[in-house]
Formats: sequence, structure tokens, C-alpha cells
Amino acid sequence: MLVAMMCCATAEARITINQCVAWVDTAACTMLVSVPQQWFGTTVEATIGNDDNCTVVSIDGNALGDSNSFSFSNIAGNKSWILTCADSSGVMRDYTLQFTFLPILALEGEFGYDYAPGNVLLSEPGKQVSELMTARIKWRGATTNTPEKHKRNYSIKFVDENGDKQDRRLLDMRRDNHWILDAGQIDMARVRNRVATELWLDMAREPYYYDQAPDALSGVRGEMVELFLGNEYRGIYALTEAMDRKQLQLVKHDTIDNVFHGGLWKTDVFNPNTGFRVASEYNDSLPDYNGFALKYPEIDEVFPTSYRVLYDAIHAMQGSDDISMFNLRVDRYFDVPVMIDYTIYYITLCANDNSTKNIYWFCYDRAVDRKLSLAVWDLDATVGQSWSPVDWRPPIVAYDYFKHPYNWPFKMMFHNKCKYRQEFLDRYDELRTTWLSEESLVNRYTSAIDRLIDCGAATREENKWNGDSDLFGHDLNFAEEKLYIAEWFSKRLPLLDVWMHHHICDVNVDGAVNAADITTLYDYMLNGGNYYDMLDPNFDGVINAADITCIYDVLLNGD
Repeated sequence: MLVAMMCCATAEARITINQCVAWVDTAACTMLVSVPQQWFGTTVEATIGNDDNCTVVSIDGNALGDSNSFSFSNIAGNKSWILTCADSSGVMRDYTLQFTFLPILALEGEFGYDYAPGNVLLSEPGKQVSELMTARIKWRGATTNTPEKHKRNYSIKFVDENGDKQDRRLLDMRRDNHWILDAGQIDMARVRNRVATELWLDMAREPYYYDQAPDALSGVRGEMVELFLGNEYRGIYALTEAMDRKQLQLVKHDTIDNVFHGGLWKTDVFNPNTGFRVASEYNDSLPDYNGFALKYPEIDEVFPTSYRVLYDAIHAMQGSDDISMFNLRVDRYFDVPVMIDYTIYYITLCANDNSTKNIYWFCYDRAVDRKLSLAVWDLDATVGQSWSPVDWRPPIVAYDYFKHPYNWPFKMMFHNKCKYRQEFLDRYDELRTTWLSEESLVNRYTSAIDRLIDCGAATREENKWNGDSDLFGHDLNFAEEKLYIAEWFSKRLPLLDVWMHHHICDVNVDGAVNAADITTLYDYMLNGGNYYDMLDPNFDGVINAADITCIYDVLLNGD
């Protein structure tokens, strides 16, 4: 067999296997073909299609001859074949061919922080490659998009030949011009965001306006793909819809009379304003309201905007330190059933980066009802995964890691005197026997990882990104990550069941309110330690004598 002297080929040099394009990583001298999952574990007689710049001479040393066919036996995710190819000049090169049953997406162009022209091609399993789709593409994200990052997220906006917006339907999802490629940059399983979003779409109750907009979705659909950037393999990505007015079916702005109807905002920072604790003053001339990024209507289309709906909701919560005031106001300003579901979802997945940040808040039609509901986003740092290089694997079983959310309306759902407390607990118990049972959760996550392992994408991802600074030097190991997630749920959920039902004055969570809880508070006040919310039974944010008084009142007078 002739050994490759060099590994370079033009983007146009593409052979086919049964008319399915073999995508080339020229530096690694590899080819990858997306085929039906039914091929795996079988033997397939395939016709090899040559390109003007690339002719397959032999496979595993077996000359193809005039038939240009080859029998690929026992196809598997990590199995490979050596293709010896000749270019138009007769130069011979060897390529390692593998198969996947994930779709393959290819981007062509030079991309950075601003939208730039590019091309997109899509290979679905067993199908011919899509038409060349023109687009404007850029890097996207916040902490994932700093200069030193390597595995980038992408935002894709399809355009026609004139540069005008063009909607595309991809992989049986919605038809739209705007699409997201999520790299799972810090996620050791690469699927946490995708799986958590699908869980939310399954378990969450519909937003309050569902009767008027039954197609509304408070999460985005997506599919796992393998990505090529030019002639380089870039690994596993989730191709997803964008979260926007269309996804949520919000009422459009009245541009004729300039009447505000639907509104959409995304929280980007952690602060008292995004936590609905302190209402900051707002400026309708700005594209941001102290951590709430304006998403609809966009300020370059409707100027000035209006943040009044957000301000009023935050201001109402700011004045709700008294539980009776919270009970009076919460269902006027919030979609309570969705809020209950999200609080349960947040605490079950330990989504500490999604209590104030990474939430889409929206109003369906403020001219009719100024109530806020929410949609989920960016759930990579969940289920035992952290963004912090210091706290890479947060504790699973420590009680002080069961923290009340910082967001005020979420936190108040845990208050024993919240008027929705029993509904909250009943809903938790219901979900723990269905979508949030240990068996269901473990199967959901491990099945998603198994899919990456079975098609070979997991090994390709490990080879591509192990030890990268995006992972703080850690090595990916999908088999170990699957075991870790199963262990995470098995250890956390039983403790969470106890914690969810405990009385707020049971600060040591031993199942009873008694003198031992007062001793726990005295010990903390005298000796210090790590602050956690269970030491604050009166919910005022400070651990002091008032908390001891709160426990005394329960002991003397009951609830």
C-alpha cells in the first residue's frame, strides 16, 4: 500500500459511499460518512463514487477494479477502513474512513465575533448532501466566547443570493433563518444542555396563554450532529432552533399604532435586579435593563422600547419580604404553574447557573395580561458539571449544596407559608414518579451518551479535544461520564426528597424542629462557617438572633 506523502485536498474533492458524501479532515487524513443507523452491525455492499480530484484506488489494500464497489462488513462506530486515493495528478494518499449515524454539518468560511458570509452543507444519514446554503455566521456565547477559547459556538442566519433573510427547515425542526450550533464546550458529556432542554419540553406545563398559541414552545428543539469547519473535523455539536418571539408565539408589536404586545428578555448577569429582589431604574432608550438583554421587539426596530412590565414585576417582589405580600402578588405577575415546574427542575438538576442568569422571561401580550412566564436556556452547567476550574465537580451529597434559588419568586416557593407550598410539593412528588424518577433521568442521560459512543462520535471527540484548555486540561471520557451521572442522581435524589419536604426551621434537616436546630444556629453564629440558606429560616438573607426567635415561635406556638 502506498503511504500518503501529504494530506491535503480541496473542499470540492469529495468521494461518496452509496451517494453519501465522505467529509475529509485533510490534516488528520480522515473521512467521515453519515449513514443510516441500520447499517451498523451489518455488512453493506456499497458503490464508491469518485470525484474529478479524488479516485479511490483500493480499500484496505483491495483494489476496487471497474465495479467501483466494496463490501463494508460489520460496520461499527469505531471501526475504520483505509482508502488509498489518487488525485488528478496521480499523487496517492491514504485516508482513514469511518461511519457515523449522526448528521454531519459542514461550515465553509472564516468566522469571528461579527457575522461574516459563509456556506452551510448538511448530510443527513443515508441521504445525498443538501444544496449549498448561503448564510451569515459568527461565534456566539459569553464566557464560551472569550479570545482564548477553541471549540466555538456558532450563530447561523441563512440568506438568499441577495443577502436577504431566507428560512430553512433543518432535520425536521421548525422552518426559520436563525439556527444555533452549541459546542457543549465545558460539558464532559457534551449532551447536558440538549438533554436538559428536552426534559423541560417533556415535563413542563404549558404557558398561561397556551389556548391562544398552542404551538408555543418554552424550549428549543435540537439534534446532535458532527461538525466540519472547512476541511477540519470539529467534533460533536447540538444543532438547535433559536429562542425568539416565533418559538414562543408572542403577539407581534403593533408597528402602525406603536402598541407594545409581546415582550422577550434574556438574563445575562447575576444581580439583585435579575433576581427580582431590587428594582433598578430603567431607561427605555437602552438595549439592556440591568442584566435583562432585550430580545423582542428589538430596539433598532422599535425605539424607544418599554421595560415597564419587567420593572413592575421586580418592584412587586422587592416589596414582598413579608410572605403575606408575596402570596398576594405572585400570581398577578407570574405564570405560577410554570414557575413551580421550573423551581423543581432547577433544584433537581442543580442548575445553579440558571437561577438568575440564562433565563428567557417573556410576556405574551402586555396589552391584555402583563404576566411573565419563562423559557429555558444554556443548561451545560447542570447535573454535577461546573464552569469553575476550582469547583469542577461540586459535591453531590452535602446538604449545604441544596441551596434555595437566589431568584426571589423561586426561593419563596420553599417558604412553609407560601400559598402554593402544598401544590409545589404535590407537583414535586408527582414528577418524581414520572419524568424526574431516578430511572427516567438516568436513562435519558445515559441513552444520549450511548448514542455518541455507539456511532463513534465519542471517541472522535475525545481524540480531538482531550486536554484542551477549554476543559481546563481535563480529558473527556464518555464511558466514565455516563457512570458519574448515574451515581450523581442515585446519591442526590434521595437527599433531595428529604430536603424538599423539610420544615424551614429544621435547619439541621434531621426531620424535626427542636432544640438541636437552635444549637446549630448558635454554633454557626459563634464559630462561623459556610453560609447556606437552610440556616436562614426567616428568609431575610441574614443569619442572626431573629432566626433563633423564628424557631422558638414554632416550638412554642406551632406554625
